[in-house]
Amino acid sequence: MLIALLIIIILVYLMYNLMNRESGNLIEYQSSSNYEFVKLTNGLTAYREFGTKNNTPIVVIHGGTLPSEGYSEFCQRLSELNYWVICYDQFGRGYSDRPKIKYSMDVYQLQLDELLNHLKIDKFILYGVSMGAPIAVQYSNNHIDRSLAVGIQVPVVHIDNYIFKILNVPIVGEIMMRFFGLPLIKKRALEWNNEEFINEDFIEKYINQLSLPGTEYALLSASRNLFPKNYTYIYEAFSKNKIPFHIAYADDDTEVSPDSVRAIIKINNDADVFMFTGGHGGSAKIQDKIVNVFESFLSKNLNQ
Repeated sequence: MLIALLIIIILVYLMYNLMNRESGNLIEYQSSSNYEFVKLTNGLTAYREFGTKNNTPIVVIHGGTLPSEGYSEFCQRLSELNYWVICYDQFGRGYSDRPKIKYSMDVYQLQLDELLNHLKIDKFILYGVSMGAPIAVQYSNNHIDRSLAVGIQVPVVHIDNYIFKILNVPIVGEIMMRFFGLPLIKKRALEWNNEEFINEDFIEKYINQLSLPGTEYALLSASRNLFPKNYTYIYEAFSKNKIPFHIAYADDDTEVSPDSVRAIIKINNDADVFMFTGGHGGSAKIQDKIVNVFESFLSKNLNQ
């Protein structure tokens, strides 16, 4: 029995090492982009600006796996409405560094704070998508006087998924992320080829960035310390701030429970709400509508 167990452990260990698909050079990948970079406390942060600095700044915060490049069209269209739009890659994704740290809410709050300081942005509008939503709302909670407005889309509130419980188990989590987690994320990206509104070049870049050294560690750490938390308290605190609030969500979202979003809408009963159909990523199919609804909200609340 002991020998059989030992053989299984050795086989799993060998398979784990053989299945390491991380390759490439992050520095070369970064230099291939049209992004700017700034050295912050935890490493290089990649960001891109749309529009002119004379306009009101909107900072777009991406979600758990899709990097900021996936929102380029959204940022470009917003900038054409006379906004200075900044999109950036959170640590562990896109063109930003993948430091070996605990990927927690505090890390992303610090990254956003240091980026805004670097860009000399005092007052701002934040727009967070999926996991970017609680990051945006929490930052506004901590900087009420600087927050002009906050928009969130398909916001993470509390994802109570047994997968995160498994990933949280030492060793088991590492094995599950390598054997199943990353392959599933890449498989989902390849399925985007069937969608006319997604550029094939972007799909290739997205998959390439998932294979860069340090990405697997970053996603596993975030899966343990960021994604599965209950962020209801953040939205409850925000309801007391009187900051203009826009919420867009999908009524057929299978990744973020629509009921969880409706719960925070009830708490923030003055929020501007836009509901659409198309799932968690469905906004990509109606970019013009999403931009127009958000711009209308901003015009009404900021007198643009």
